Amino acid sequence: MPDEVCATKDFLNEKAFAQMKDGVRIINCARGGLVDDLALQAALDSGKVAGAALDVFKQEPITEHPLFSGYDNVVVTPHLGASTVEAQDRAGVQTAEQVLAALTGQTVSTAVNLPAISAEDRDFLGPYVPLCRDLARIAVELAGGVESLEVDLLGGIADRDTRPLVSAALMGALSGRTAEPVNEINASSFASERGIEVEERSSTVVRDYTDMVRVTATAGGVSVGVAGTVLGQRHRPHLLEAWGQRFNVQLEGNLTLVRYKDLPGMLGVIGTELGRHGVNIVSAAVGRQPEESGSGEQAAIAVTTDAPVPTEALEALLAQDGFEDARTLSL
Repeated sequence: MPDEVCATKDFLNEKAFAQMKDGVRIINCARGGLVDDLALQAALDSGKVAGAALDVFKQEPITEHPLFSGYDNVVVTPHLGASTVEAQDRAGVQTAEQVLAALTGQTVSTAVNLPAISAEDRDFLGPYVPLCRDLARIAVELAGGVESLEVDLLGGIADRDTRPLVSAALMGALSGRTAEPVNEINASSFASERGIEVEERSSTVVRDYTDMVRVTATAGGVSVGVAGTVLGQRHRPHLLEAWGQRFNVQLEGNLTLVRYKDLPGMLGVIGTELGRHGVNIVSAAVGRQPEESGSGEQAAIAVTTDAPVPTEALEALLAQDGFEDARTLSL
């Protein structure tokens, strides 16, 4: 028995009852070992104790006890003192909140087999969970697979318990690549089984943004990094970097990335081809390298659309001069 339990065993004993005022009432919802049962019975018989309410006992479950019959001033409950109407209502609300968090990709604070993190860290990191998942999916798509994954957490998030963010990145990296669904609990095990090396790096130093996440996927000797952050009061996820190009586009359900030579008219070709396939552009952002040797420098565009971009549209783009790569995915 732990020392702290031994120290309080039979805390309410004959001596303790003698020091109490006449007519005292005893309520025990803590531990059964706190009360000397025989001393309590004697105090009830003498009238020293006017009544008792007991929810816990020295041995549980229990069906035989000296106070279970013959005492109208004793109330007993089977270790369910917390089962009030209010407590049950709150339990239902908490369950609904956790289910909603799971379905919307947020951190589930009470999930079984997950390391517990503080409520403060959970609230702060919540918007970055879907961001990390999406960035990893994009990085793996651009790299053509995943043999290793690097997760760089920059800014204020580096001071937090970042384990949920690494788990989210693994979920994104493995999305659609396993027979079983990947979640926060099994993501690390799936990665280990597939020999995927995972490295996390943290730094409170970051340029331009308060917080930023960079995920780099490597496969077949090819490494591709993407970066992003969350912006605004609604914590919208934004893609800031891909293929070495910097831009800023809010991530939506359908994302297409195209890499091409930085020549006049290329954006028009992209818009025309998507329109020809019935796809409407929601937003777009262009990244381009500084011009050092005239036209022909490499550029990239990130496009979000109101519908998935069909493979035929990408094939049509890549069949034209100047287009080097094109990828699309639904987040």
